[in-house]
Amino acid sequence: MFVPLHDGSEVLIRAIGPQDAALLRRAHQLLSPETVRDRFLGAKPRLSSTDVRYLTDVDQHAHVALVAVDRTRPERILGVARWVRDPARPSTAEAAFVVTDDYQGTGIGSALAIGLADRAVEEGVASLSGSMLAGNRASEALFRRMGGELTVRRDGITNEVTTTLPAESGRLERLAASRRMRPGRRRVAPVVGGHRPQLVA
Repeated sequence: MFVPLHDGSEVLIRAIGPQDAALLRRAHQLLSPETVRDRFLGAKPRLSSTDVRYLTDVDQHAHVALVAVDRTRPERILGVARWVRDPARPSTAEAAFVVTDDYQGTGIGSALAIGLADRAVEEGVASLSGSMLAGNRASEALFRRMGGELTVRRDGITNEVTTTLPAESGRLERLAASRRMRPGRRRVAPVVGGHRPQLVA
């Protein structure tokens, strides 16, 4: 599905597949160390072949993963969201997100989170949980975007968050329609101290 960003440009949200292995590896290499740390809770300079296989060769039932790709450059992955069902409690799953640095704050994260929640509802998952570093407010906000009641358990340097999900899917379609009605603009933060500009919502 094509979903507008805050500036009115569009990305394609679709299921990941084994054909995305090289694209995912390349996208990971472009992430900043801070973004990698937020996603994996530590350093991970490269994805191994085993990592890539696990992250792309998913069944879209017990392990669901979505990617956001540039509409004009579909070979470029801009974000990934996934959940993995708990075999002992199949109505629950663990979720994770990552958005490339240049596209953080543009609306990709929210689109992926809502699309992931839609897929969870369709697959009978009632709640999604995740582990994140205590300072990772962006990921916590994405869990808030996914559903209803959010609980946060703070445990030292990490937080464990769980969100309940709505009874119906279709929220990504409604988000896309809403953004098409009210396109915004992408604002670029000024360069500070020689750092490259970041996109902000």
